[in-house]
Amino acid sequence: MRGTLAEQLKATIYQYQLIRKINIRKESKWSHLVIAFILCAFQFLMYRVEGAIAIVVGIIFTQIIHFIIIRLTLIRVDVPDYRRWSWLKRPPWVGYVPTSHIELALFRRLHRHLLWLGLCAIGIAYPWANEAQMISLVSWHIWFLAPRLVVLRKLKKMKPDGILKLHTTEVSYYHR
Repeated sequence: MRGTLAEQLKATIYQYQLIRKINIRKESKWSHLVIAFILCAFQFLMYRVEGAIAIVVGIIFTQIIHFIIIRLTLIRVDVPDYRRWSWLKRPPWVGYVPTSHIELALFRRLHRHLLWLGLCAIGIAYPWANEAQMISLVSWHIWFLAPRLVVLRKLKKMKPDGILKLHTTEVSYYHR
């Protein structure tokens, strides 16, 4: 009995095979951070105090939008397992991202929703936001999504029923 149970567990744990590993180079992380610095410098030099406020409002509002869209999409698309998602501050994964494995098809769908619904939510804020805030909102939205969209682009030809695991130094794609 014990031997068969151990074999069954082994079969369920090790049924995925690593198909592709995408290394995240330090240069990419630094480039991503430099873009954020350039964005902040532009906002501050162009709009002064209004730009500094727009930076803070843009980061907070964008993260709230991302959180709400991801939560609503998970409820609609998948059985929500919120333990697999967490707030991270380690580049390139900044924001509310999956900390455990996630199906590639779900990851694609979530980020397609996140990109377009996020832009629509920012567009709704247009009548009440000034120029600095709109630039900040759109820029931060794209900045937070950029590493995820690059990964999706690199995994474009992979089968959607595979599993994706995000690490700070690499992205692993597994398939049965």
